[in-house]
Amino acid sequence: MAKKARAVKRAPHGRKKRSSPAKAKKGRSSKETSGRKSGKAQTSTTPASLSSKVSHARKSTTSQNHTPTVGGGTISVRMYRGLLGDFFFIRHTVGAKSFKMLIDCGVLQRIGTEKAKPSTSLGKQRIVAGARDFIQECAGSVDLIVATHEHYDHLSGFMLANDSFANFKIGKVWMAWTEDRRDRLANSYRNKKNKALAALALLADNPSLSAAEAMETVRNLLQFYGNVTGPGIAAAGRTGAARLSGNSSCEAVLEWLRQKAGMANVSFLKPGDVVRWGVDDIFRAYVLGPPRDDQRLRQLDPSKGSAREVYLARGEDVESLTGLAAIHTERERDWHLDDLPFAPLHWRSYDLDGTTRGPKSKKLDDPIVKLYERTDDISRDRRIDADWLGSAENLALKIDGDVNNTSLALALELADKRVFLFPGDAQVGNWLSWGDQTYSAEDKKDGPKLKIDELLSRTILYKVGHHASHNATLRNQGLELMTNPDLCAMIPVVEKTAREQKTKSSPDGWAMPYGDLYKRLEQRTAGRIVRGDGDISEEKRKFGKSIFGLSYGDTLKPKDPLWVELSLKI
Repeated sequence: MAKKARAVKRAPHGRKKRSSPAKAKKGRSSKETSGRKSGKAQTSTTPASLSSKVSHARKSTTSQNHTPTVGGGTISVRMYRGLLGDFFFIRHTVGAKSFKMLIDCGVLQRIGTEKAKPSTSLGKQRIVAGARDFIQECAGSVDLIVATHEHYDHLSGFMLANDSFANFKIGKVWMAWTEDRRDRLANSYRNKKNKALAALALLADNPSLSAAEAMETVRNLLQFYGNVTGPGIAAAGRTGAARLSGNSSCEAVLEWLRQKAGMANVSFLKPGDVVRWGVDDIFRAYVLGPPRDDQRLRQLDPSKGSAREVYLARGEDVESLTGLAAIHTERERDWHLDDLPFAPLHWRSYDLDGTTRGPKSKKLDDPIVKLYERTDDISRDRRIDADWLGSAENLALKIDGDVNNTSLALALELADKRVFLFPGDAQVGNWLSWGDQTYSAEDKKDGPKLKIDELLSRTILYKVGHHASHNATLRNQGLELMTNPDLCAMIPVVEKTAREQKTKSSPDGWAMPYGDLYKRLEQRTAGRIVRGDGDISEEKRKFGKSIFGLSYGDTLKPKDPLWVELSLKI
């Protein structure tokens, strides 16, 4: 076992200082390492104690007589490292009382071989170790789970560590309004998304299409939804509360969370809602997004300058692709005739090699097929065998962004009005919508209202959205408004894993963290950033004068702790 992180002392004025400062390294390490779980985690913050059960999902509009205990204690935010995925454990401790909150639990799924993606391959081992540590720290129960959105890199821990979570107890669950089965608008979005995912999954499984570049993109994006296996995706979510399969869909995870907590304990939050959290419900949380405005929900990328916009998948795109999936797969019988672009009279079951499908495959003797197979230059240029695959690729990209933009975005306010900002993977439209409403500053119906500018100006901890990608942190209406001099940031990213996600259209993989954004984050925070792959010596040096205490868990390998934690006395 490697040496543990060096202890730190807290100066009389409340800021940390290092007992013997480590010499800073130049630059930052992106090297990903791994190892086996090596024992009980260590932390400098106050551990969870007792299992006091508290209520924490009550909206402020229904708690006008609420008189919480006046504040104090310690807040800690633990980020599990080595993951391209969100896994955050927040704990508020006051004396013998403790409130425990989990925000997401996931890691990127590996699509491809271990040889091609060695860093990505370590994700399962890391998140299983992290889940065991988390459950041990929680003594088998948690007061609140926040599930921000339906993506594998935010939910897969519940599948991959399902044995550990089998007997886990959940008090409350917060989800976005988009997951409410009673909401007509939410159902419309969900049904369209599930229909498209089912079609894309069938196309991706077709061997005759496997070499197409567009299908490579589709397969890589389908990894964010778990086991998507066709039209039965919605039914696959009905897993019950007892156990969750290790090969489930993300929709199944959300259903499992609902059943595990009990529907009476699940809140579907809308923008402008104010809810309570912390010991004795002492703190407020402002629900910023996702928006209910269709135009906001559609906008994924900035519209100014050279940046492009991407929009939610149109209904006609989904219907066309559904028909194509029926034509180009063995699953014609599973699709309704209304889903198909042509009447059965005009169907030709035809693979790209000009044969029928099935065990008795033979060359087709059909005049339409013969006309299509003409080899003269004009006929060859008119063929569109693979052109439709571009629509599949575009639809997959749209759906991926759509789901990110449905992220439950929260401003977690402390008793002294400072804020922790957790936006999930919210993209541009979600961020822009935060200014479309005001937020009740008090538990009075006609009390004062807050605007998003004020909440952002109070932010002292920013969980950077979407692993610091290019379109998940607004500039002028986001980061530039975070003017608190104590601002710090946490980024759940492993750069080596991101760079392994290479395709023909993205030969360098994913730009996470995005260079210009990361540079500005360093300026805004004075370098006080912790990362999933961070250089711990550099992080300790940068946090030497921070208001947050900094600590690390046991190392899996030298300089590779399981988690990093920021703690704050309030």
